[in-house]
Amino acid sequence: MLRLVLPKGSLEKSTLELFEAADLRVERSSVVDYKASINDPRINDVRILRPQEIPGYVAEGLFDLGIAGRDWVEETSSDVVILGELK
Repeated sequence: MLRLVLPKGSLEKSTLELFEAADLRVERSSVVDYKASINDPRINDVRILRPQEIPGYVAEGLFDLGIAGRDWVEETSSDVVILGELK
């Protein structure tokens, strides 16, 4: 089961739209709630957190996959695999 962490703030809207376009709608009880869900049996846990925290959490193994800016990966010197870039 996949543990996923998505960014709050300036990347949030475009990230949620990207998941919606992939038929993976992210649902949460309110726009300020950090806990979310995706109705897909492959995804166990979804959190929406500050992008500067995401690379570290993925590097520590708290999440399997995260979306964050390359700048935060470099600035935090997180040991993660970059799978690609989103436009």
